[in-house]
Amino acid sequence: MKEKPKAPLAGFNTRTTKIVSALAGKPKQQQTVAARAISNTVSNTASQPDLMVYQQLVEKCINIDTVGVVLDYSDADLPKTFAVVSDSDDVEPDSHRGWGRAESDFGAKTIRVECRKRRAKKGEPVTDRKKLLYIEGSPSYHYQGHNVASSDDLVMLTHDLVKAVHQSHPLNIPRPLRALLAQGRYGEVTRLDVAILVRVPDGVSKAALINAVALANVMAGANMSLYANESTYGDPSSQLRAWKLYDKALEIQRKGKQALPDTEAGKALAHLCEQTVRLEFVFRKKYFANHAYFKGKPVYPMRLTRETIAWMVIEELHRLQLKGKVHRRYGLNELLMIPMPYRSTLAHWQNKLKVRNFLESDQEAKRHWRYLKNRLGVDVFGEPPAEIELPISLLEVLHPNNFVPVPASIKADASVFHQSDMNAALQCQLSKMDRKARGVGLVWVDPYGDPLDEAA
Repeated sequence: MKEKPKAPLAGFNTRTTKIVSALAGKPKQQQTVAARAISNTVSNTASQPDLMVYQQLVEKCINIDTVGVVLDYSDADLPKTFAVVSDSDDVEPDSHRGWGRAESDFGAKTIRVECRKRRAKKGEPVTDRKKLLYIEGSPSYHYQGHNVASSDDLVMLTHDLVKAVHQSHPLNIPRPLRALLAQGRYGEVTRLDVAILVRVPDGVSKAALINAVALANVMAGANMSLYANESTYGDPSSQLRAWKLYDKALEIQRKGKQALPDTEAGKALAHLCEQTVRLEFVFRKKYFANHAYFKGKPVYPMRLTRETIAWMVIEELHRLQLKGKVHRRYGLNELLMIPMPYRSTLAHWQNKLKVRNFLESDQEAKRHWRYLKNRLGVDVFGEPPAEIELPISLLEVLHPNNFVPVPASIKADASVFHQSDMNAALQCQLSKMDRKARGVGLVWVDPYGDPLDEAA
């Protein structure tokens, strides 16, 4: 008996799961019918019988960029503060708010923090309201100086995000909560940006790919915006989720961002930028509040494992409108497979140049025409087309098989890839609490007591 494929996590595309699970043990003809049912009822990219294989591919290619968390029972002294004053010149109770930014070693201020009181719920006494710290930013950019590639460990990134703010503006977080933060059990996630690097096929320009994806979404009636040849945004004003496809190398060049380091790892990063486009998904607070998998429970970093994030990405790939094609030219590798002197003739023709001007005689021109017509079906005497008619499906490009993981050589270089030892961070907090191991102890510690003054 054939083993049934594993189902996605509960709450992720249950309809897809039922169809995929039904494929196990069926003959090929019935599998074809079931596969067609998938494409007709769910959608495109990840709706194949090898769904679990795609999930494993996506897991290896996750890069976490911007992270947002909210910390309760915490406070901070921030540089910009204000309060609401009544008509009698008295400060309204619980109206104080503050803002600040964490500054990195190279001057970037990509992490912002806000402190304010939570709004009172209906029937809740005003005195029961608690202070909340909202922190949002890119820990990878803060520590690395770039966000081309970053870690997929959300627990580590959330801990270091809070640590970066603490170094600029000391936070008053009780010690027990700091230990929970190091375990990913404190700090509810309010935003998560997940980036995937997508390999650009040989012969396809990044600009043509970005424009083609934008056109496919326009034709499907989806909400989107386009900066021609540079980037396209899907659902840009949505409070649930959004996506973005753009040329990262062009962004670094045009927006004056800090240059990548002149090291072997830095050169590898630059090469990675040149060979890929960046597909980025943004998940917001309302997404987690309304999704079947997260609904009704606090979304702490430890819940967003690599596997869970991979299913989130696969689910969003279903929503992308990819019923279109992008045209391509003969790429360098394909041209090199054509013997000389016919190779240069084809290159001149696809660059819209008159082939006859580069050949010595009409006889030689006819020989080149005959060879390329018989081998490739190309009429180099005809008018050069606006585009070389070698269309490929957008589905083939934005597909998990075409996603690019971060090379091990880049992950091993601490100057371009930030990582932290969370076991050491947890042991540091436990030792300051006079505890040698995590777990339930004999001494009760009040998590809502006065915060300790020691540095994190």
